[in-house]
Amino acid sequence: MLRFTYFKEKYAVVLLSIAIGILIIAPAAYFRYWDGGYRGIDFFGSGDEDFYLAQIQEIYDGHWFSGNIYLAENKNDSYVQQPLPAMIVAFLGKSLGISARDVNLLTKFLFPALLTIIVYLLFSSLTGRKDIAVLMTVFVMLVQATWIFLNPSAWLPFLLRGEFIGTDHNFISYARPINPQVSSIFFFGYLLCAWKFLFGQLSGKSEKIYGIASAIILGLSFYIYFFAFSFLSVFNATLFFGFLYSKDWRQLKKVILISIGALIIAIPYFINVIGMMKTPSYLQLTRRLGMVESRQFIFSRVWWGVTALFLLFYRGSREVKVFILAFLATAFLVTNQQLITGRTLSLPAHYHWYYIAPMAGAILIYLLFLYFERAVTSWISRVAMALLLFLFFYAGILYQQISFAGQRDYFVSSQRYSPIFSWLNQDLRKESVIFANEDLSNFIPAYTRHNVYRGHSDSLVSEERIKHSLYINFFLDGITKDSSRDFFYNNRDLLGGRIFGQHYRMKNGCYGCFPDAILDELILEYQDFFKKDFVSELKKYQVDYVLWDKEKNPEWRLGRFFNKKIYDQDNLVIYDLSNLRQ
Repeated sequence: MLRFTYFKEKYAVVLLSIAIGILIIAPAAYFRYWDGGYRGIDFFGSGDEDFYLAQIQEIYDGHWFSGNIYLAENKNDSYVQQPLPAMIVAFLGKSLGISARDVNLLTKFLFPALLTIIVYLLFSSLTGRKDIAVLMTVFVMLVQATWIFLNPSAWLPFLLRGEFIGTDHNFISYARPINPQVSSIFFFGYLLCAWKFLFGQLSGKSEKIYGIASAIILGLSFYIYFFAFSFLSVFNATLFFGFLYSKDWRQLKKVILISIGALIIAIPYFINVIGMMKTPSYLQLTRRLGMVESRQFIFSRVWWGVTALFLLFYRGSREVKVFILAFLATAFLVTNQQLITGRTLSLPAHYHWYYIAPMAGAILIYLLFLYFERAVTSWISRVAMALLLFLFFYAGILYQQISFAGQRDYFVSSQRYSPIFSWLNQDLRKESVIFANEDLSNFIPAYTRHNVYRGHSDSLVSEERIKHSLYINFFLDGITKDSSRDFFYNNRDLLGGRIFGQHYRMKNGCYGCFPDAILDELILEYQDFFKKDFVSELKKYQVDYVLWDKEKNPEWRLGRFFNKKIYDQDNLVIYDLSNLRQ
């Protein structure tokens, strides 16, 4: 009977992981295999998915530690975006003999399903309750949809009209490749192994295995995602000082052993960081990433609410209390580290999106049922669990549907690019540099073996290069010398975001919140651009071909500059510039 119960629970968790994996992959899979609008361009519904697919494709192209996945230059620079998640995905794809975009689709099912099992194992071990652990797991796996349950003001709009207040309709978070898809496997995997190692009351051999696993996962997390390894490192430090204060020398020794092992594994990462800091563009990169001098306190209603409720109402085991309080203390410290260092991190909201809010919701579910079960019969408690599980899945399905409907038209219209991407892969030499508009410049590195002219601001590229590409596009868009002043003043958010990244948004509250003197200087630079020959300016950096989307950019009129046309179909034109003289 016990054996039957064990297998029933085991397969129930596997079925749960499959259900969540299917829900997350469903929109992208439906679009590719059953939507009549599909012609070869996949549904990139989650944020920055084109960037992550380009990173995977870059590894397929042989650049395992690329310093820049967009430009032909800077390939050998120190990497900014950690490469290991893309390596894992690319290795899986190459092992299966499938393309980068095929493995990207596959991992929308595979990694969320695997993560579901890891998260369930963490919560069931932490709480000792398999039924509550299922609810906690589903809440975590279906964020962003389940975020609304943390916001009471969003409950009625959701229940009455199916609206998701305070979300961006970018699909469930784990549809997004690399981060959080891969990084969360390491994040929750570490929490599981650390819990088992520190508090699991295991045999000597099992304890050693979890200790070694903890050190390896924490060490590898440095190559996975900044927000993952920084959170987990501070979590370790919090446990260290907690055990030091309580004079729990045995646990203190365990934390030290994990940390030493992890730091040894992370040595090459630190060498890469030192190399990155020596590059001329490093300080500009930190500005664009939003790392500014500030001691502004970041207030989180979710954190304060969950922490207060946990301190007031949790009356369970000391081990669980220590672990959860260490997590909550870490959440506060990483979010507000600028109070100590005087310098903000780049987009600290990532901690909230991927770690703090999901875990906060899970903790609330645990507290709720600990007390709810005492006030009602077992039958009512089971009904409440089933109802909440239904609500979570209903929210997840509805959120996926709304996200799909809101973005489908754009991806249907993008299908016209599929034939030209095939042509680029077949007819141009590998690693050619192509100048194109923003949409195509995002797609080309993800779908082809080629580089593009315009760089990505989150890499070691100079501010001058970013401005140069921007001015080239403004010129082709028809922004004249006379109209430039009005255009720049009316589009200062656009300029601020493209040139300065997150700097002024983090410092002053918006992308365009920079001094007029800087804006006037940009205007003069652009006006000076008109004194130069356009083709010479374009050829200032490597460019082999120009891809012109006449449907979206008819004002470019590239025939006035180039005449060697090598492709002209469906309002998409390619000019060969490889032998063009400046």
